[in-house]
Amino acid sequence: MKILFVSLLFVLTLAFAQPQTGGVLRAGMQTDPVGLDPHTTSATSSRNMLENVYDTLVMFDSEGRIVPGLAESWETSEDGLTWTFALRSGVTFHNGDPLTAKDVVFSINRIKDPEVASPNAGDFEVVKSVAAQGDRAVVFTLTEPYSPLLSKLANSLNVVVSQRVVEENGNLDEAVVGTGPFRFIEYLPQTRLVLTKNDTFWGTDEEGNALPYLDGVTFTFYSDPTARTTALVTGNVDWIEYVPAADLPALQSNPDLAVVGGLSANFRSLYLNPNRPPLDKPQVRQAIAYAIDEQAIVDLALFGTGGVAATGTTIPAGSFYAVAESPYTGQDLERARTLLTEAGYADGFDLDLYVTSTYDFLRTPAEVIQADLAQVGIRVNIRAEDWSIYLPTVLEGDFTATILGESGQSDPDDYLYTVFHTDAGGNFSSFSDPELDAMLEEGRRTSGEDERKAIYDRAQARILELAPQTFLFHSAQYEAHSRSVAGFEHFPNTSYLGLRTTYFAR
Repeated sequence: MKILFVSLLFVLTLAFAQPQTGGVLRAGMQTDPVGLDPHTTSATSSRNMLENVYDTLVMFDSEGRIVPGLAESWETSEDGLTWTFALRSGVTFHNGDPLTAKDVVFSINRIKDPEVASPNAGDFEVVKSVAAQGDRAVVFTLTEPYSPLLSKLANSLNVVVSQRVVEENGNLDEAVVGTGPFRFIEYLPQTRLVLTKNDTFWGTDEEGNALPYLDGVTFTFYSDPTARTTALVTGNVDWIEYVPAADLPALQSNPDLAVVGGLSANFRSLYLNPNRPPLDKPQVRQAIAYAIDEQAIVDLALFGTGGVAATGTTIPAGSFYAVAESPYTGQDLERARTLLTEAGYADGFDLDLYVTSTYDFLRTPAEVIQADLAQVGIRVNIRAEDWSIYLPTVLEGDFTATILGESGQSDPDDYLYTVFHTDAGGNFSSFSDPELDAMLEEGRRTSGEDERKAIYDRAQARILELAPQTFLFHSAQYEAHSRSVAGFEHFPNTSYLGLRTTYFAR
């Protein structure tokens, strides 16, 4: 029996030695959540407000390592097909019910249930069964070895929920009950979402002090980026997410504020729907990739501070699994025109580009793309809608082209299988290639890093050949806060679990 991780305490490293308790953090957010049921939403806006209401079996720390969550230890069989998780004792839901192994079993099976239609159902498709052993042990039995299992369990939308609460309410959009450090109080659309301290939270800091330190968090929505920055500068909020790239230098130079962040574990791409002509032709998709100047998008749309140009695929340069080169890096208009001619579109065509008006980094690249593609005869029509309308439309695959991405990846499976496998929940454009599917499935079954890299190198070469997306940039994401706010850690996977250790230094 091979022991993977054992820990008796959930330890969080704090930046300050004597954190103080009390106070409600006023947080300025980009947009409303799109659904409050963590198992049925894929919206980052939902995740960032719910991940401190709920808990997962295991978690990522601020350096991307897997650490204990509701499971204090786990072990796996030698063949990798059986995983056993030991749960913490004394954990209760916000309604007072004790957490039991049956709740964990129910939660994983709920994510897998086709009737629930969770976008994360594919994370556990190789889980043959989940069984409770008493109240404090859960056994996962797999159909085949599955290297990304811990990473999937740490996804902060793959949370453990109360079986009783779901059965009594049908879903969790109205009954938000978790085991996390904050309890849900209210949500007023386009106004605020309010959380208050969970006095019975299981987590402690490295000194054994109870978490969280804050009495609560009030999330207020500022869809206009300038309004969010202004709210922080004028003291109407204490903390903001998604510092606008245009405002970053001014906030960094403000002595009353602190800015944290950097390059994040995400990607942004031009998604192309291969089911809508002429995007069904690989030459056309390749031509689009050759025509777009990724660096110009970073320089012009992101003000040179909002990210780095993509030089490979979805995996950022510098990662062990990244490919070093892409034929599409930079701009090659002659090659683009040649491919369009070969595909029968020498005079170009009209292309509808659907974007969200909510996130500036997903909206502003559209005009650069429009100008680039005009040089090869592709006439781009831009249509923008609010995130609450845009996202459900995209999730239904109802677009020709759109600018989107994924946030918070860890395992290469998150970057590749989740986005490109035929049956994956993040494959919004319904792209399908059996040869690529086979490689991505092999990557899941393989455990050795070098062996997995060889597989993913081949997979990324296939992705570049078929060009289902034009890879634009990897975001740099920043949070900014008042100097009175302390203890907040930026997570490269764009998580706000750092709010668990945030406090006011008075």
